[in-house]
Amino acid sequence: LSHAQIFDLNNFIPSADEAFTLAAEIENQSILVNFKLVPETYLYLDKIILKDSKDSNINFKLLGNKEEIEDVFFGLVEIVDSDFKIKFSSKEKEKISLNYQGCYKNKVCYPSKMKNIDIKYDKKSISSVKID
Repeated sequence: LSHAQIFDLNNFIPSADEAFTLAAEIENQSILVNFKLVPETYLYLDKIILKDSKDSNINFKLLGNKEEIEDVFFGLVEIVDSDFKIKFSSKEKEKISLNYQGCYKNKVCYPSKMKNIDIKYDKKSISSVKID
């Protein structure tokens, strides 16, 4: 059985933290955030927002496939419905907030979630990154 079949058989709806798991890594002094999505879930592309401590938006590059759908909650939107990554430059910032929102198809739309990305530096190079 696939995850989706198990969820449907039990009428189980995963929590937002179960539906979307995140991990961060460093690549050539850029930050990659890996999003793992449970089957039958998706994230709204325009609800993925990175901000620094001064509340300024940080641009990112999507590494994955997006598509347009007619969403029951928000109308015509771009979504990502399979595992993907976002890549961005931290520009020597130590804490970045990451907001995102998604749905479990035809069942529930999750409230917006916020995670902190903590970045440590050794001189001017990124030495570690973690999401909490």
